Amino acid sequence: MAEIPDNIIPVQEADDLYKTYGDDRAPIIENKVNDQYRDQDPPYEATRFVTADYEKLKKYIAFIDQESKEAGVTPEGLRIYFGATEPTKGKPGRETVFFNPVAAFKGIDGDISYAIHTDLDGNKQAITVGDVIDGKIPKASDTELVNGDVQSLAGNTVTFPPPPHSNDPNDYH
Repeated sequence: MAEIPDNIIPVQEADDLYKTYGDDRAPIIENKVNDQYRDQDPPYEATRFVTADYEKLKKYIAFIDQESKEAGVTPEGLRIYFGATEPTKGKPGRETVFFNPVAAFKGIDGDISYAIHTDLDGNKQAITVGDVIDGKIPKASDTELVNGDVQSLAGNTVTFPPPPHSNDPNDYH
C-alpha cells in the first residue's frame, strides 16, 4: 500500500487556495482582458482550472524518465508554467498551463527546464530550454552539438471547461 505523500493538503486548504485565487487573482485577469476586449459579450471570465488526462500524464512522465535516463540527467521536478492561447477572431485566448521537467545544470543556480539533444551518432544530452530558445543549440563552437535534433519535453495536453458561474457555491466540488 502506498504511503501518503508529504505534499497532500487537506480538502479545506485546497478549497481556501482555490477561493483566494477566485477572489484575488481572477478578477485582475478578467478586468484586464475585458478592458482589451470591450465589445465581448458575455464578458471574459478567467480560467479557474485545467484538467490533465491522467493516462496521458503517466505516459508523459514515463517519456521524461526514458529520455532523461538516456541523456544521463535526473529530473528534479516538474515545473508547471502558466501560459495563454493566442487570441482568435477578436476574442481573447484562454489561460492554460504546460509542464517541463527541471534538473540541475553546472554553472546555473537552481533547477532549470531542459530538453534533450540527440547528435548525429544518436548520443543524447540534456540541454537547457534557454539554450534552445536563444539559438545557442546547436552552436558551431561545440562539436558535440553542431548537428542533430532537439526533443522538447514540454507537455501541454490540458483541457479547460467554461468557467463556473460567479459565486457558485459548488465551484470546487
